Amino acid sequence: MSARLSGLIVTGLGVAACILARRLPAQTGFGLGPAFLPFWTGMVLAACGLWLCTRPVDADVSWPTSRGFGRAASGFILLLLYTLTLEPLGYLMSTAIFLVVGILLLEPVRPTRAIFFGLASAAFLFIVFRVWLRIPLPGGVLSW
Repeated sequence: MSARLSGLIVTGLGVAACILARRLPAQTGFGLGPAFLPFWTGMVLAACGLWLCTRPVDADVSWPTSRGFGRAASGFILLLLYTLTLEPLGYLMSTAIFLVVGILLLEPVRPTRAIFFGLASAAFLFIVFRVWLRIPLPGGVLSW
């Protein structure tokens, strides 16, 4: 499949997400509504699709090695486990674990560095979503 055709498909999916998100309420009593994330995800998808349509065509496509496919599969499994543990463990704990393991899968770094950045990023995201945007998050074990 050519890059331009892929770009048109991705742009169409992005525009469809934006149109469908407009059917959802933009705001609720406690802050941003359920339309926020799908609308902006659609905007990013549409922008990426347009970029695919306009960039120069590169005929030299190299496929990843088996190690690259393994890393992609492990990332998918990690994302699946994250969604399964979100309710029982809560947002903060499951996000911290997801980020630490994800950092260790992506780059060979010292575990202390991965733990520091995973915990700091999870805390930052928790503050952004829970405090600033006032979005209710699963409390899980900590019941926050």
